[in-house]
Amino acid sequence: MSSPSAIRRGILLMIAGSSVFAANDAFSKLAIAHIPPSQIIAVRGLLAALALVAMLGWKGDLAAIRFAADRRVLLRGALEACSAVLFITALATMALGDSAAIVQVAPLATMAGAVLFFGSRIGVRQWLAVGVGFSGVLLIVKPGTTAFDMVALMPLGSALLIALRDFVTGRIGTHVPTLVVTLTTTAVGMAMGFAGATVEAWRPLDLLTLAYLAGGGITLISGHILTIAAFRGNDPAVIAPFRYATVACSVTLSAVVFGQTPDLVSIGGMALIMAAGLYTMHDHRKLALVKPAAKESGAA
Repeated sequence: MSSPSAIRRGILLMIAGSSVFAANDAFSKLAIAHIPPSQIIAVRGLLAALALVAMLGWKGDLAAIRFAADRRVLLRGALEACSAVLFITALATMALGDSAAIVQVAPLATMAGAVLFFGSRIGVRQWLAVGVGFSGVLLIVKPGTTAFDMVALMPLGSALLIALRDFVTGRIGTHVPTLVVTLTTTAVGMAMGFAGATVEAWRPLDLLTLAYLAGGGITLISGHILTIAAFRGNDPAVIAPFRYATVACSVTLSAVVFGQTPDLVSIGGMALIMAAGLYTMHDHRKLALVKPAAKESGAA
């Protein structure tokens, strides 16, 4: 069991990582006002990939890059890249806070997918949590009203791809270093971005836009490092709920940087998504604690 100090450290690291990822999204939204999504993903990916290769070289793990050819690692990269394209494209017209909140439905989609496609079983309360979470998405998207925009479905598509990505990630062998998985994901996204140059008109990069992309590359890597460190030696069920700090940070950045504040209906939707996710994590943790206890009593 983790010590109280280790848990506090993990929580602080997760909040920091979530804040950094919110900053990464803000950099993407700033950049998309100047260049198309494919150019953002390509250039940001190139900068991040160079940094990751340097980190692997510093650690003496360059030989581990051979694991990048693993089909699961490549598939994860492709899913992440497609998710990024949808999310960044949505940022061109959607508020940062709304987009970030919708993407947080991914854990609920993962749970539902495990039941529908992999034969897992969940109870009525978990299904209700899934329903509440997706109801929150509807409050943000507002279908059937004049406020509805089809672009709002892009973050939802991004969330579903993230859920599928998480399934694939869980099947990647432990022999593959985390940095290699991150590097491969970055490289696949970069390649997809460069391929997008055939269908989108790229624009010359000025220093300001390049600074946005550099900030995006730095925050992308930093966010991964912080969140991975948060889980090391800690119970994921304790640390994971603090991932929802991303929503609060994104709403704050959206208001301060872009002057976009959510309406009361959207705030209600965000609350439902976070409440459903937090309840699901709490319920999962209770089950995880009950099972070992049941085994011990059975052994006695």
